[in-house]
Amino acid sequence: METPRKRDLGQRWTDTIRGFLGEIAFTKWMQERFGIAVRMDYKYGLLREFLMSDIKSVNGREPRLKVGIKTTKLEGIWLDVPGAQIKHSDVFVLVRVGVTSEHLIAFLKKISAIRDKLMKEALERKLVREEELEEAWNVTPEFTPVPAYIVGFLNKLEYADRLTSEYSIIDVDGKVKKVRVVINKYVGFWNPEKEEYRVMVLNLLKSKDKNVKDDMKIEFEGIGNFSETLHFIVNSGSLRRDKRDWEELLRKL
Repeated sequence: METPRKRDLGQRWTDTIRGFLGEIAFTKWMQERFGIAVRMDYKYGLLREFLMSDIKSVNGREPRLKVGIKTTKLEGIWLDVPGAQIKHSDVFVLVRVGVTSEHLIAFLKKISAIRDKLMKEALERKLVREEELEEAWNVTPEFTPVPAYIVGFLNKLEYADRLTSEYSIIDVDGKVKKVRVVINKYVGFWNPEKEEYRVMVLNLLKSKDKNVKDDMKIEFEGIGNFSETLHFIVNSGSLRRDKRDWEELLRKL
């Protein structure tokens, strides 16, 4: 039986691996698309040591901009910068990565850790029969390449004069569905703990849609809501993504 603790551990593993794979995908994409060698800082340490930038070097030199790499699921549409991280980097890149919790089991199978170690010891201890292990081996998924997609980037410097406080909301749009509004476009801060944000968002939406009412609930497309802390969020459609945008960023980087 799957317990909440097991689900939590599985989700944390998936989120951690997704983050690493997102950074690896970005470095490969930069090399293949633009011929630029980007080196990430993979050392172990405290979160505050990595708030400034995930990129350690660009073509062997220190980058001129501080860049944070953010990853989401393959179907994710939100660049999410939680807490005070928005203050520490100049640019945030969004990468979609299609990794799931099944990839861990598939990876262990591929490197023979399951058959040569786990199954071997189980047989030696006579915990299971050989035919049971063979059946388990056959149903264990095979490892497949993990898809990744570089969505785009947010250049925070473009909005510097509009980010005057943690209540700054630059753009918002959504669809009215009975008693709620589903947000599909957003650039700015959001904190589900504070009622002020809901009021501000609804007031902004009223100017676009007369069907928006003061008592409506707010949900975000694809996730419902973000965790109860301050976030700076941007929908993927509002990110810079054209080749010219990337080339301009790389000249500054």
